[in-house]
Amino acid sequence: MAQSRKTSIAAAACLMAMSAAPFAAAAAIDLPDARAAIGQWDLSLNDTNRKCRLVLRDEPAQNGLALAMPAGCRRAMPILSEVGGWTFVGANKLGMIERDGREVLAFAPAQDRDILLARGPEGETYELAPAMQRPPVRVAQAGAATPGFQVVTPPAAGAPRPTVTAQAAPAAPAPYAGPAARPADVAGRYAILREGKDTNCMLTLDDKARGLKGAKAQLAPACRDQGLVIFDPAGWALDRGRLVLTARKGHQTHFDRSADGVWNKDPKEGKNLGLKKL
Repeated sequence: MAQSRKTSIAAAACLMAMSAAPFAAAAAIDLPDARAAIGQWDLSLNDTNRKCRLVLRDEPAQNGLALAMPAGCRRAMPILSEVGGWTFVGANKLGMIERDGREVLAFAPAQDRDILLARGPEGETYELAPAMQRPPVRVAQAGAATPGFQVVTPPAAGAPRPTVTAQAAPAAPAPYAGPAARPADVAGRYAILREGKDTNCMLTLDDKARGLKGAKAQLAPACRDQGLVIFDPAGWALDRGRLVLTARKGHQTHFDRSADGVWNKDPKEGKNLGLKKL
């Protein structure tokens, strides 16, 4: 009798462990800040075969941050037709917003899956999952980045811990010390550099035609850099020696001239961009 009772208890314990295993194995979404969400995500509509690859960027949009998607996504999911950006609502929560700032979809973590869920206006469910090829987050923790150090993924239990070695931080371009720039000198065609590499995109600054908040700026139609296409420069001006580019939606970014003549984007305003005159 005692032996039979021990066997029953062991079987019950085994069954409980097997039942809990799927939940223990499920990995939770971990988005402590907006930078952790930057990258590629797959959006799908529940109970359908509709799926769309979104790119959450760190460039500013008219409201929130920039979001890129193929044109077909807006046809496949009409709810995306007016979406113009995304926003970090709080820990592990993201929002898709229209160009006027109104929230369209509010995503929060699923309880038992490594995805985010949002309810549509008609009760439909949208699933947002990290794409397989998401770029690594380039910050050590929530807060400021740590220049000159490589962030290493924590090792598995029992594995030897890797060594984090210091790396030389890239030298800042030498500031320009010559006379103040004049509009006639700045006007012309520029190659656009991202992190020092040519994007194969060209920007024209025209000092003869009127543009948005200044003279006319125009991005060449052949540009395929999504961040630049989304920004879509429409005007430019000089302000106390700085070059100010104005996006089609009205927001601005600032550039400072270095000793080699390249205009470099203010590092406090996002990713490194440079304008090199052709």
